[in-house]
Amino acid sequence: MGKIIVLAGNVGAGKSTIASAIAEGLGFSIHYESVSDNPFLEDFYYDQKRWSYHLQTYFLFHRYCSLKQAEEKDNTVFDRSIYEDREIFARNLFETGKMSQREFAAYVTMFDSMIKYLKKPDLLVYIDADVDTILARIRRRGRQMETAVPIAYWEQLDRLYSQWIEEYDLSPVYKIDARSVDIVINPEKTERIIGEIKRIL
Repeated sequence: MGKIIVLAGNVGAGKSTIASAIAEGLGFSIHYESVSDNPFLEDFYYDQKRWSYHLQTYFLFHRYCSLKQAEEKDNTVFDRSIYEDREIFARNLFETGKMSQREFAAYVTMFDSMIKYLKKPDLLVYIDADVDTILARIRRRGRQMETAVPIAYWEQLDRLYSQWIEEYDLSPVYKIDARSVDIVINPEKTERIIGEIKRIL
């Protein structure tokens, strides 16, 4: 059974870019979050209450399947953790009235049933990015459905991330400050990140 590294952090924090660099530097396989083929994502950004439950169950099911497959393979990097699905995104939708009590309860039941059958990650890499940083990066990558989202949504996610990462204890955590580390602009910082992760593993 290979090692599993998962990344966590707000939308636009730079997870996919850093995950790719980690995978290349360590010789790991990489699995990217299913975004472009999610049939509910674009609809969700324009009508969150209507599509929130569909979106989250789609993400949960596909991430669970990917993690189970990775357990039987060699070392793998995931550019988002399954824990964020419940503790950040589904919880945010419930707390802001975009997901009903009944939907959230059903979602949590599914999540809790699935998580019992998953191997815990060997390392969680947390990309710590404030709201100004993620907004700048969202504008830089130019996904229209993201740029249309109100700033209050990203601020709420930021609050939940800050709470969650302080309580996370399922694996070692390696934190990267996105305000000072942008490997798109400064690729030379990748080597230091890889070296520190090797020491942890």
